[in-house]
Amino acid sequence: MSRRTVCGIVAAIACVMAAGSASAGDRINLYTSGSDNVRIVWDAVIDAFTRTGTGVTVVQQYLPSGAGTRSDLPKIIAAWNSGQKDIDIDIIADIGDDDLTRVMKEASIDALVTLDRSKIPNISTIQAKSAVAPEKAMAFRGTSVFIAYNSDKVPTPPKTTKDLYAWIKANPGRFAYNDPSTGGAGGSFVLTTIYNLLPPEALKSTDEKWMAQWDPGFALLKELHPFLFKASGRVQYTVKNQGSLDLLAAGSIWMCPAWADQTLDQKSRGLLPASIKLAQLDPPLTGVLTQVAIPSLSRNVDASYKFLNYIASVEAQDIFVRVMKAIPVIDTRKLPASTLEMLSGLQMTTYRTSTIGALGPKLNERWSREIATLP
Repeated sequence: MSRRTVCGIVAAIACVMAAGSASAGDRINLYTSGSDNVRIVWDAVIDAFTRTGTGVTVVQQYLPSGAGTRSDLPKIIAAWNSGQKDIDIDIIADIGDDDLTRVMKEASIDALVTLDRSKIPNISTIQAKSAVAPEKAMAFRGTSVFIAYNSDKVPTPPKTTKDLYAWIKANPGRFAYNDPSTGGAGGSFVLTTIYNLLPPEALKSTDEKWMAQWDPGFALLKELHPFLFKASGRVQYTVKNQGSLDLLAAGSIWMCPAWADQTLDQKSRGLLPASIKLAQLDPPLTGVLTQVAIPSLSRNVDASYKFLNYIASVEAQDIFVRVMKAIPVIDTRKLPASTLEMLSGLQMTTYRTSTIGALGPKLNERWSREIATLP
């Protein structure tokens, strides 16, 4: 083999390696978590983003809810605390203020990138922001828990939490909520039941002093326990948000707390009967301002910025509403009327969020000890 041939082969290999390196640099791992509708909507958003021709490849790493804590947050915390130089997580999505609080408390506020707004021009159109770290996370959709009910059986749903509790007692076995550690719908019901009996500022506080004031709320949950859905003569708390919706669809129960987006999405696909409708209570059940953030140890921050900018675009916001029935975070007048019709009936003006940080897991642990074990 001639020297010229060898040099040509070496040059070709170098070109291939360089191309592979460039390709790797334009690949980002998007970590998502939630019910299956979360996976579905991100697939749609990623597909649309790919067609924009930025050259960035987004790979969704989906973490189903209901399997305990999401694994990406502990990984980011451990990597930061151990002094790692990088990590294979480029964007964490579907996080709330409690998740941000956890990362900042267990690692550092510097474990997340301070977002460079000049690299995310579309962020200027977003009308919602984190209450704890607006410089570290970008809101991209909202969602809230409503009461899902069978309108054939319940022509007039309860309007207040007091009305709901009275309805549960008057209709034994017809209401269910999921174990709060397996999904946010049941978690919202438990949280709201307890925190409605506390001062309003408690819902936005991570101070452990509030734990001493949980007793009245837990007493109310115990009071409601005998009137909930039963199987084989025993009260059953469903597993995951879907568990309650499955009972509702089957007619086994007539009412349950449910995520608005998940319910509307399943209705649009014929997975829930047309008789299933949504109603919000006064005061409302809590929801979540869903956000994205970039870990400081991401290997591809610039490529991640490109995807965040797309998420904040009108096109992507339209996808979140059409595919997931999410509450948009941009001026709704920018969206097609046909898209907004999908959200008709949702009282977005009564949107209510919570930020209790590490108190959330502690509340769920107490629920598991005191409520789940009741006969």
